[in-house]
Amino acid sequence: MTELNFHELAKQGNPEAIASFLHSKWQSEDITVAVNLNGDCLEVILDGSPVPAQDKSVEFVRSELTDLQPDSIRLVKVDGREIGQLTSVWSEEFTLDGKTFSQQNLPEESSSNIMVANREKNMETVNSIEAIQPEITGLENRLRSTFIVVGIVTGILAIAVAAFVGKMLNEPVATAGKNLEATPNVATAPDPFRDAVNSAVKAADLGRAAKTKDEWSVVANRWQEAVSLMRRVPPSSPHYELAITKVAEYQKYLIYAQESAVTLPSPTPVTAEKESAEKANSKKSNSEKESAEKANPKKSNSEKESTEKAKSKKSNSEKESTEKTTPSR
Repeated sequence: MTELNFHELAKQGNPEAIASFLHSKWQSEDITVAVNLNGDCLEVILDGSPVPAQDKSVEFVRSELTDLQPDSIRLVKVDGREIGQLTSVWSEEFTLDGKTFSQQNLPEESSSNIMVANREKNMETVNSIEAIQPEITGLENRLRSTFIVVGIVTGILAIAVAAFVGKMLNEPVATAGKNLEATPNVATAPDPFRDAVNSAVKAADLGRAAKTKDEWSVVANRWQEAVSLMRRVPPSSPHYELAITKVAEYQKYLIYAQESAVTLPSPTPVTAEKESAEKANSKKSNSEKESAEKANPKKSNSEKESTEKAKSKKSNSEKESTEKTTPSR
């Protein structure tokens, strides 16, 4: 920083620049200058060993600041104290127009007493610290032990909570296979082949009872649904080849139902098959009945002839016995 800039900062009221400015103007290197700005009051603290002379120091600060005329500063307070001490030995205030507001001169005896008192306070503080040092050490040890115990307990609790949560999460997975029968609401993969067969069965049942065009329209919708579902059977399904055959079969029933929804139908293929089966069963029953009737007369005649022969033999035998037992006259 150039001297011109340094001087400008001090003139603008910068405390650090003013302190450096005064220190550079001071003839003695045994005195340090510290500056604080409190509103419009500039506090100048002069530290030296021995304590800087009051009159000379105040006159020097007054002269330099009057020439400088720093901005926004109305009042200047100058304190003199010994290096290493916090209490000022003397203090004096003045304005930059030359007026002195207050002046405090402390006798050397008071300064010495203050120094002695400060030393005694420092010794007492050191002794107090040394006296309570064992207690502080013990407290630190107890706190360290407490922190260790708390950390161990916290770790154990964290492990227990983690184990409990893990158990709760794994339990449904472990028991899922055991409770399949107890959980009927478990979602299963759709089976288009089974759904198509169910729809076809429903369509056939409705077709047997259908009489009006609206009823046949419902039957046609059912067959259409069965055809659509059967076409969805994937090639990986074991029913794939059967599904291809069923699609053609259901398509015939669908066409028949659609035609029946327009005009009254003739007997449905399903009904025709049923009637053929009934006729075949009826013929079979009649044939078995005739065979039974033919066999029964032959059996009846044979049994009748055997009975008559047995009776005839018995009669002849009884007659001969009677003739033998009757004496002749």
